[in-house]
Amino acid sequence: MPKTMKTLAAVCLFLLVAAGAEGEISQVSKPAKRDTQPVADEKKNRVPIEVRSFTNKKRFSSDVHVLSSEKGNLLVDPGYYGDDIAGYVKSIGGLDAILITHGHWDNILALDEAAAANPGVEIYIHKSDFDFLRDPVLNCSAPNGFLLKVNTKPLTFTEGFYHIGGYDFEVIHTPGHTCGCCIFYFKKENILFSGDTFMIPFAGSADHPTGSKDDRAASIKKFKQRYFPCDMKIYPGHRGNTTYADIMKTNVDLK
Repeated sequence: MPKTMKTLAAVCLFLLVAAGAEGEISQVSKPAKRDTQPVADEKKNRVPIEVRSFTNKKRFSSDVHVLSSEKGNLLVDPGYYGDDIAGYVKSIGGLDAILITHGHWDNILALDEAAAANPGVEIYIHKSDFDFLRDPVLNCSAPNGFLLKVNTKPLTFTEGFYHIGGYDFEVIHTPGHTCGCCIFYFKKENILFSGDTFMIPFAGSADHPTGSKDDRAASIKKFKQRYFPCDMKIYPGHRGNTTYADIMKTNVDLK
C-alpha cells in the first residue's frame, strides 16, 4: 500500500476511535433522569404501633384514642377518662403526652383527671383554643347546662412539625369548628387524628363560638389539596374510625 494511503488509513482509524471514545464519555457524563414519581413503597418506613379507641357511652358522645408503641404513649382528646381507659393506660406504663384537637367541653372534660393520673405528662393545645379551658361559653359547657373550668394548664403549639412524647408528627391547623381546631398527622405511623374537623359523614360545623364558615371551607380545601396514603387510618372525635380512602368517598364535605 502506498505510503500516502497508509497515512490516510491511520488518520481515519484514529478519528473513528476518537469518535467512539468521545461517544462513550458523553454517554457516561449525561445527567441521570430525575425520578419525579412518588415513592412506591411507603410502608417500609412505618413503625409497629397500636391505637386503642374508647367510646364514652354515658351521657355524651366522645371518642378517646390512645397511641402506644416503643416510642411512647399518647392520648388524644380526654373527653372522658373512665376505668376502661385508666386501666389500659396503666397497663402500658402511663402517658407521655396528651394532645387536644380543640377546646370543646366534650374533648377536655376529663383533662384534670387524666393529668392527675399521669404525673409529668406533657399536654398540648393550639394557642388559639387555650382560653377555652376556663371559659364555659367558649368550650360550650354553659349551653349544655354546666360550667366547665379546667385547672390544668397545657403548653401550646401552632401549625408545624413537633416531637412530643417520643413521636414526630405534624400539627395541621384547621380552623372553622373552633379558631384553634387542629388535626395531627403521624406520617411514619400512617395515622391521622382528625378530632371534630373531619368525621366519617361530614366536617364539624361552624355553629359554635369562634366558628367560621369561611375558615371551615378553607380548611376543607386545604385537606383536599394534601396527599395522604389511601390506607392511612383516621381517628375522629366522634362516629367511629375510618381510612383516608373511605372518608374521601363518604364525607359529604370532602367529595
